[in-house]
Amino acid sequence: MRCANAAATSSAICPTTTPLVSLAEHGGQWSSPVFPGALYVFCENVRHGACNWLILANPGGDVYCAACRHNDTIPALADPSNLLRWQIIERAKKRLFYSLLRLHLPLRTRFEDPAHGLSFRFLADMAVQPMPVLTGHDSGIITIATGRSR
Repeated sequence: MRCANAAATSSAICPTTTPLVSLAEHGGQWSSPVFPGALYVFCENVRHGACNWLILANPGGDVYCAACRHNDTIPALADPSNLLRWQIIERAKKRLFYSLLRLHLPLRTRFEDPAHGLSFRFLADMAVQPMPVLTGHDSGIITIATGRSR
């Protein structure tokens, strides 16, 4: 049966729950009968094809979802290969964040907690660099070399 509503896992809205919910569009915003009265918009990174999570529609509020708001640095997206690599890594990061949210682990950003918050730096190798970018971590800052994504 076709009801003309989009279907999504509620993880698009709230990654701590798993049932499917229907979504109805209202001029660029989305609602679900499961969450009456709430309107949602897609994370800002949907415009890059890097995210499909929804956030509460809050004019002037955060435009990034629970996962994307942890991005400190992304590669220059004018280079199509950087965009493709970042999209691949971002999908993997979404699976990580889904698990972290399900486990109810704290997910403070560096902005919220400069000493202990979590941030991601997606860096691409550049011809002018003397050394290649290395993947690693340092006190909550996770650096990922995008050139090694698959």
